[in-house]
Amino acid sequence: MDNDQTQQLQDKLLSRKYQPDYVPPQDQIIFSIQEKCIGTIQNFIVFSGLPKAGKSTFIAAMIASAFQPGNVFGMKLHLPGDRRRLAYFDTESSDFDFYRQIQKIKKFSNLNGLPDWADCFTVREDNPQEIRAMIKHYLETHPDCPVIVIDGLLDLLFDYNSEVESRKLVNWFKKLTKVHNCLFIGVLHQGKGLGAQTLGHLGSNTDRWAQSTLEIVKDKDAKTFTLQPRFLRSSDDFKPVVLENQNGEWVTSYAESEKKKTELTKRPKDFTPMDHISLINDCLVIPVSYKDLISEIQERTAKGSNYAKEICKIWIAKNLVRKDLQNNYLKN
Repeated sequence: MDNDQTQQLQDKLLSRKYQPDYVPPQDQIIFSIQEKCIGTIQNFIVFSGLPKAGKSTFIAAMIASAFQPGNVFGMKLHLPGDRRRLAYFDTESSDFDFYRQIQKIKKFSNLNGLPDWADCFTVREDNPQEIRAMIKHYLETHPDCPVIVIDGLLDLLFDYNSEVESRKLVNWFKKLTKVHNCLFIGVLHQGKGLGAQTLGHLGSNTDRWAQSTLEIVKDKDAKTFTLQPRFLRSSDDFKPVVLENQNGEWVTSYAESEKKKTELTKRPKDFTPMDHISLINDCLVIPVSYKDLISEIQERTAKGSNYAKEICKIWIAKNLVRKDLQNNYLKN
């Protein structure tokens, strides 16, 4: 290591060192639901759901809440007085769908046009590296922007099942949100397997490091969309928000009843081989100890330790998992 590299490391260590006289500012809430803290400065959160589950409707309503004093369906974007700007990057939609989404935002806002401090971009034709470069450039040239909305996150990398690429992207989120003192709000699809988990290694990484992961569920029979908490790091759960379209207008109610039974209500012995494989892929992104594996299963299934241990016992018996030399578990 040459002298320049040594000096760079020393400078970096000094900049990261605890400063006894420094008092960090209070966490600044940027996004809330029912006045509960969902997203703060220097963090990122995720809206997740199956395709066509109503994610765009909730995203439009959330953005619209920044343009008026009150909330929209209990959601509220709080923009600081000296940083009244937001940016919306749509990575998926055709021009028709993108402009229809903007119309939806304006309708929820009761506005004929968007404020000039709201910047909306369609970047469907750009590759992941270009999209990330544009987001980074926008933040560098707009320090007054405290929130970036990205719909959707899958287009920020080439392979959402790559452990390395997914972790690099999450590290990129962590770095940019700290450097630019902002909140990232991302949209991520779920798979159709057990428990409708967020897709691939990217989903596993965002679930682990996001401040909040929210879930949107479509009920085909009732013709409703429900926004509910999945993982919240900074508050207790909010009441699920149910949207129903009545004569072209969205109306809401806060559902108190329990969620409908899903695949997660199965007993471990009733799991199919695909159920086990899907859950293993989510829990064993990297080798983990038995204790951490049980904890991961509990978090993924929202069940107790005995339930998780029963699942793990099946995995061991069926040789779906094995131990390495450090007695950590990994998938076969």
